[in-house]
Amino acid sequence: MFVSKIKKLALASAMLPVVSSAGIAATIDSELAQQIDFRAQAFAGCLNQESCTVGSVTIQAERREDQNSPWLAASLYWDPIDGLGVQDGAQNDEIDIDERILVSFGEAVTVKRIWLSDLFVSEDVRYGTYGADRLLPDLPADTEVAGVSLLDGDVELISLAINGEERLPWASFNQEVDVRFRENGDLRRRVIVTGDTIRVMIPGDDLLLSAPTQPLEQDEDKQNALFAGLETVELDITDILQEFSDAPVFEVGSRNFEIIKAVSEDPENIERLLQVARQKRDTIRMSNGEVGHDLDVDLKATGLSFFAPFSASNDFSIAGIIVE
Repeated sequence: MFVSKIKKLALASAMLPVVSSAGIAATIDSELAQQIDFRAQAFAGCLNQESCTVGSVTIQAERREDQNSPWLAASLYWDPIDGLGVQDGAQNDEIDIDERILVSFGEAVTVKRIWLSDLFVSEDVRYGTYGADRLLPDLPADTEVAGVSLLDGDVELISLAINGEERLPWASFNQEVDVRFRENGDLRRRVIVTGDTIRVMIPGDDLLLSAPTQPLEQDEDKQNALFAGLETVELDITDILQEFSDAPVFEVGSRNFEIIKAVSEDPENIERLLQVARQKRDTIRMSNGEVGHDLDVDLKATGLSFFAPFSASNDFSIAGIIVE
């Protein structure tokens, strides 16, 4: 557990401050050109590794069973369209609620801007996530939220919540870049917590994940009346969620990884995907969930922790970092 000089986060998902994010997708390429661009060919060797070092930057993937368990080594995901994620979990290519990526620098730096990818709004229709976001109540209920902490060694300096801004498009940006990529080609498993109901979606005949939902507030008064005058206890459901770790996974969720694995071994193929992705960002109106966030704090940090806060619909990738 990181010890914060500013605040100690017992539950990061409940205590992160709201921050604003802004950015036009096409600017991501020009801003990261001379900075730390995790989509660049130099980071291709990080794919399938527990940790890797490129220049003065070291990257490490970790996973834990629940909030009381220790962090253990996991395998990194990389692609030239989105950047870095963690393999397995719910999404095979992104950072999920039980995962994090630690980025450390050779010396203390000032982080000026962070670029994330795959951070969206309005996933409910496709993934049944209505009401999943209880972290930032002023935002739509199915807004994805990323957590980022600035570190000085093992000491947490400050922690931020960065939210998605653009709606999830029905078409896949990755498929626009290369038709070999498959929609849901990174989906391994999905657990949806809604009120007192936990649903585990597992492979079946229909790979389009959708489920009927209703607003949690619809019968809120009736539900509260059931407990009027009674002592209530708040339970930690992470142990319950842990029981689903052996649920069947979607085999299709490893398809995109196999494509990227082959691409990562061919520098010419990587460069082709990089060029096509840049061109698409400049020429088509289709969001890839890219969000750039300026850090308005003057702090020297030796590293960053990227995690997906619990109590939010979230999974995302790390595209790059701007430092000075």
